Amino acid sequence: MVENRSAQFILSLAGGIIILIGGIVSLIWLVGGVPQSFDPLADLRNIMGEQEFRSFQIRYAVAGLSSGIAVTLTSFMLKMRPQGSKRWGIMIIVLSAMSILGMGGFIFGMVLGIIGGAIAIIRSRSLETVKEEPKRPEVVKVEVQAPEKLNMIYRCSSCNVEFKSDEELKRHVIRMHIDH
Repeated sequence: MVENRSAQFILSLAGGIIILIGGIVSLIWLVGGVPQSFDPLADLRNIMGEQEFRSFQIRYAVAGLSSGIAVTLTSFMLKMRPQGSKRWGIMIIVLSAMSILGMGGFIFGMVLGIIGGAIAIIRSRSLETVKEEPKRPEVVKVEVQAPEKLNMIYRCSSCNVEFKSDEELKRHVIRMHIDH
Protein backbone atom coordinates (compact mmCIF):
# COMPACT_ATOMS: atom_id res chain seq x y z
CA MET A 1 0.00 0.00 0.00
CA VAL A 2 1.49 3.33 -1.03
CA GLU A 3 0.98 5.97 1.61
CA ASN A 4 0.20 9.54 0.58
CA ARG A 5 3.24 11.56 1.60
CA SER A 6 2.23 14.92 0.21
CA ALA A 7 1.19 16.46 3.57
CA GLN A 8 4.72 16.44 4.97
CA PHE A 9 6.10 17.86 1.73
CA ILE A 10 3.46 20.58 1.40
CA LEU A 11 3.74 21.69 5.04
CA SER A 12 7.53 21.73 4.95
CA LEU A 13 7.63 23.51 1.61
CA ALA A 14 5.06 26.09 2.72
CA GLY A 15 7.05 26.67 5.91
CA GLY A 16 10.27 27.08 3.91
CA ILE A 17 8.68 29.52 1.48
CA ILE A 18 7.15 31.60 4.28
CA ILE A 19 10.52 31.64 6.11
CA LEU A 20 12.14 32.75 2.84
CA ILE A 21 9.53 35.50 2.42
CA GLY A 22 10.29 36.63 5.98
CA GLY A 23 13.98 36.81 5.03
CA ILE A 24 13.16 38.83 1.91
CA VAL A 25 11.06 41.22 3.98
CA SER A 26 14.00 41.61 6.38
CA LEU A 27 16.29 42.29 3.43
CA ILE A 28 13.91 44.88 1.97
CA TRP A 29 13.64 46.47 5.40
CA LEU A 30 17.43 46.59 5.62
CA VAL A 31 18.02 48.00 2.13
CA GLY A 32 14.99 50.24 1.80
CA GLY A 33 14.86 51.48 5.31
CA VAL A 34 11.64 52.04 7.23
CA PRO A 35 10.23 55.40 8.23
CA GLN A 36 10.80 56.10 11.93
CA SER A 37 7.04 56.33 12.56
CA PHE A 38 6.40 52.82 11.14
CA ASP A 39 9.48 51.08 12.55
CA PRO A 40 8.39 48.61 15.28
CA LEU A 41 12.04 48.22 16.26
CA ALA A 42 12.69 51.95 16.73
CA ASP A 43 13.26 51.51 20.45
CA LEU A 44 15.77 48.74 19.80
CA ARG A 45 17.49 50.95 17.21
CA ASN A 46 17.79 53.75 19.77
CA ILE A 47 19.16 51.42 22.45
CA MET A 48 21.68 49.65 20.17
CA GLY A 49 22.77 52.60 18.12
CA GLU A 50 22.57 52.86 14.34
CA GLN A 51 25.77 50.95 13.54
CA GLU A 52 25.03 47.98 15.84
CA PHE A 53 21.40 47.90 14.75
CA ARG A 54 22.45 47.75 11.05
CA SER A 55 24.70 44.78 11.85
CA PHE A 56 21.80 43.14 13.68
CA GLN A 57 19.53 43.66 10.66
CA ILE A 58 22.09 42.10 8.30
CA ARG A 59 22.39 38.97 10.48
CA TYR A 60 18.60 38.86 10.76
CA ALA A 61 18.11 39.01 6.99
CA VAL A 62 20.87 36.47 6.25
CA ALA A 63 19.46 34.05 8.83
CA GLY A 64 15.96 34.35 7.36
CA LEU A 65 17.10 33.92 3.76
CA SER A 66 19.48 31.04 4.41
CA SER A 67 17.14 29.05 6.64
CA GLY A 68 14.24 29.64 4.22
CA ILE A 69 16.30 28.35 1.29
CA ALA A 70 17.56 25.39 3.34
CA VAL A 71 14.09 24.34 4.52
CA THR A 72 12.73 24.66 0.96
CA LEU A 73 15.54 22.55 -0.52
CA THR A 74 15.26 19.95 2.23
CA SER A 75 11.52 19.73 1.55
CA PHE A 76 12.26 18.88 -2.07
CA MET A 77 14.75 16.23 -0.93
CA LEU A 78 12.00 14.79 1.25
CA LYS A 79 9.79 14.51 -1.82
CA MET A 80 12.48 13.11 -4.14
CA ARG A 81 14.04 10.65 -1.69
CA PRO A 82 11.33 9.43 0.68
CA GLN A 83 13.48 6.52 1.92
CA GLY A 84 15.48 9.09 3.91
CA SER A 85 12.41 10.86 5.27
CA LYS A 86 13.51 10.48 8.89
CA ARG A 87 16.78 12.29 8.14
CA TRP A 88 15.06 14.98 6.05
CA GLY A 89 12.39 15.45 8.75
CA ILE A 90 15.03 16.00 11.43
CA MET A 91 16.85 18.49 9.19
CA ILE A 92 13.61 20.36 8.45
CA ILE A 93 12.79 20.63 12.16
CA VAL A 94 16.29 21.88 13.05
CA LEU A 95 16.41 24.37 10.17
CA SER A 96 12.89 25.61 10.90
CA ALA A 97 13.76 26.12 14.56
CA MET A 98 16.93 27.98 13.56
CA SER A 99 14.84 30.29 11.39
CA ILE A 100 13.72 32.07 14.56
CA LEU A 101 17.05 33.91 14.28
CA GLY A 102 15.65 35.54 11.14
CA MET A 103 12.05 36.18 12.14
CA GLY A 104 11.06 32.53 11.61
CA GLY A 105 8.86 33.36 8.67
CA PHE A 106 6.63 35.47 10.89
CA ILE A 107 6.71 32.49 13.30
CA PHE A 108 4.04 30.86 11.12
CA GLY A 109 6.62 29.50 8.65
CA MET A 110 8.68 28.05 11.45
CA VAL A 111 5.66 26.27 12.92
CA LEU A 112 4.65 24.83 9.53
CA GLY A 113 8.17 23.59 8.92
CA ILE A 114 8.36 21.92 12.32
CA ILE A 115 4.99 20.23 11.82
CA GLY A 116 5.98 19.02 8.33
CA GLY A 117 9.28 17.67 9.64
CA ALA A 118 7.54 15.89 12.51
CA ILE A 119 5.09 14.24 10.12
CA ALA A 120 8.02 13.11 7.95
CA ILE A 121 9.70 11.49 10.96
CA ILE A 122 6.49 9.79 12.08
CA ARG A 123 5.77 8.44 8.61
CA SER A 124 9.35 7.31 8.07
CA ARG A 125 8.65 4.26 10.17
CA SER A 126 6.33 2.92 7.48
CA LEU A 127 9.16 3.16 4.93
CA GLU A 128 11.71 1.34 7.03
CA THR A 129 12.00 -2.20 5.86
CA VAL A 130 13.05 -4.94 8.16
CA LYS A 131 15.93 -6.66 6.53
CA GLU A 132 15.38 -10.32 6.97
CA GLU A 133 18.13 -12.77 6.42
CA PRO A 134 17.37 -15.06 3.52
CA LYS A 135 15.99 -18.35 4.66
CA ARG A 136 18.51 -21.07 4.36
CA PRO A 137 17.37 -24.52 3.37
CA GLU A 138 17.45 -27.04 6.14
CA VAL A 139 20.53 -29.17 6.15
CA VAL A 140 19.65 -32.77 5.54
CA LYS A 141 22.26 -35.32 6.46
CA VAL A 142 22.37 -38.29 4.16
CA GLU A 143 24.51 -41.24 4.98
CA VAL A 144 25.75 -43.13 2.01
CA GLN A 145 26.71 -46.61 2.82
CA ALA A 146 29.45 -48.31 0.97
CA PRO A 147 28.18 -50.98 -1.41
CA GLU A 148 29.72 -53.65 0.81
CA LYS A 149 27.48 -52.56 3.69
CA LEU A 150 24.37 -52.65 1.50
CA ASN A 151 24.88 -56.30 0.62
CA MET A 152 24.75 -55.57 -3.07
CA ILE A 153 25.69 -58.20 -5.55
CA TYR A 154 27.65 -57.25 -8.67
CA ARG A 155 27.49 -59.55 -11.67
CA CYS A 156 29.75 -59.72 -14.68
CA SER A 157 27.59 -59.54 -17.76
CA SER A 158 30.01 -61.60 -19.85
CA CYS A 159 30.53 -64.63 -17.67
CA ASN A 160 27.66 -64.22 -15.19
CA VAL A 161 29.94 -64.48 -12.12
CA GLU A 162 28.79 -62.68 -8.92
CA PHE A 163 30.96 -60.39 -6.75
CA LYS A 164 30.39 -58.69 -3.37
CA SER A 165 31.98 -55.34 -4.25
CA ASP A 166 32.46 -53.02 -7.15
CA GLU A 167 36.23 -53.35 -6.76
CA GLU A 168 36.14 -57.14 -7.10
CA LEU A 169 34.08 -56.80 -10.28
CA LYS A 170 36.50 -54.24 -11.75
CA ARG A 171 39.50 -56.49 -11.04
CA HIS A 172 37.73 -59.45 -12.58
CA VAL A 173 36.82 -57.53 -15.74
CA ILE A 174 40.38 -56.21 -16.14
CA ARG A 175 41.96 -59.63 -15.51
CA MET A 176 39.60 -61.84 -17.43
CA HIS A 177 38.09 -59.77 -20.20
CA ILE A 178 40.40 -56.85 -21.07
CA ASP A 179 43.87 -58.45 -20.91
CA HIS A 180 42.94 -61.13 -23.42
